[in-house]
Amino acid sequence: MPADSTDSSPEATYDVASLTMLVVASMVGAGVFTTSGFTLGAVGSPPMVMVCWTIAGGIAMCGAVAYGQLARLMPQSGGEYLYLSRNVHPIAGFLAGWISLTAGFSGAIATAAVAFEQYALPDAIRPSWLAQDVCAVVVVILCGATHGIKALAGKKFQNAVVFLKLMALATFLGIVSMKLFSHPWQFAAAPIGPQHPWDMLTAVATSLVWISLSYAGFNAAVYVASESKRASRSVPKALVLGTAGVTLLYLILNLIFVTATTPDQLVWQEAVAAIAAQAIGGDGLEFLIRTAVALGLLSSVSAMIMSGPRVYSKMADDGVFPSILSATRAGIPKSVALQTGIAVVLIILQRLLVDLEVLRSSLLGFLIYLGTTLSLSSASCIATLFLPSVRRQHAVRPNAFQQAASFVYVLATFAAVILLVCTHRNADGQRVGWWHLTGAAATLITGLIAWLFFGRLNGRQDGPQAGSS
Repeated sequence: MPADSTDSSPEATYDVASLTMLVVASMVGAGVFTTSGFTLGAVGSPPMVMVCWTIAGGIAMCGAVAYGQLARLMPQSGGEYLYLSRNVHPIAGFLAGWISLTAGFSGAIATAAVAFEQYALPDAIRPSWLAQDVCAVVVVILCGATHGIKALAGKKFQNAVVFLKLMALATFLGIVSMKLFSHPWQFAAAPIGPQHPWDMLTAVATSLVWISLSYAGFNAAVYVASESKRASRSVPKALVLGTAGVTLLYLILNLIFVTATTPDQLVWQEAVAAIAAQAIGGDGLEFLIRTAVALGLLSSVSAMIMSGPRVYSKMADDGVFPSILSATRAGIPKSVALQTGIAVVLIILQRLLVDLEVLRSSLLGFLIYLGTTLSLSSASCIATLFLPSVRRQHAVRPNAFQQAASFVYVLATFAAVILLVCTHRNADGQRVGWWHLTGAAATLITGLIAWLFFGRLNGRQDGPQAGSS
């Protein structure tokens, strides 16, 4: 087993607790509070919604185990970029890094920040003089400044926000527990979705794709491995602990959300958590869950600004991004600034497109785009564990459990995407599955164009293949 590497960080600041909190913060965002309305509309009954979230949680746990194995082999920051560059080819790693820069982090940060503003400042209390998305921009800049100035301060800020979020959720769960026997829960609600087995399989596969975005942060700790204490042990442990805890939280929350009121009030609704809270405890409980969601979104923005720049700095270390961003040249703060700037530009661009009535994409479409793109990137990364060249290079002999977990994650991810692409239809019954790949294809094409420029900046295309850890 390789020794922990510190080639891209002079100081190890993250222990198991901080890494686990990072995983929790990266996973618990808007998805868990919004996705089940879509899932209920697709599969048609609360029990099937729970089946979907349970399957997705199991797949995420398999992914956490597999990424833990990758972290043991290469305990360095960089995530998918690092693993695909070392195990496949520099261009494969660059494309993974490009996906992180665009969809994986910048797009997700912008979306989470805008959603934070919507939850924290609903129209009922928004001052008339405050322009739309100003709060979102301020939140991104605040988190960027916190993480860019000093890593330790960023870590403390991150932990504090996660703690407040978990306290709000714990209070919500405590209040709900007191109503277990008095509230009319809808456990046996009549199914309103597909009845044919094939249609149900298609609906489940489609739901897994957009639910996967709620679990997407299970691998967050690998992005700061170089700044972690005893990374080859602490990172895998944090991945499993964080993913297991969040999976349990998700199952409890979704059981509450989809049974709090009748399915017809929840299907295809985005604010499913607020609707459920209103049904259970009125305005007070709705305010509490809105607070929890807002804190969750704030912690997501913070976590992604913490994680993402480590990828770009690692790319700069390998010579496929501008050297000014290199971690060995104190470039992480500059990468944080880059990440922050791109996210702010996306927020402003989104607002302009909405005002011009050019952008009409729904949250559901965004969930499918990000879920498809990021899950395919993760599955491709984990698939490298099966390459004979990787096993020879690292002298690795994974145990049967690790092999099974890796295989399940890769197979389930590709199977869900294939079913989505081949069978998904819109409300008019037209096949639209192939359109869900256009966003991923556009991301890859622009990444290839960027590679032609950035990937040859220093004439070091072979750099990432030289040595593994």
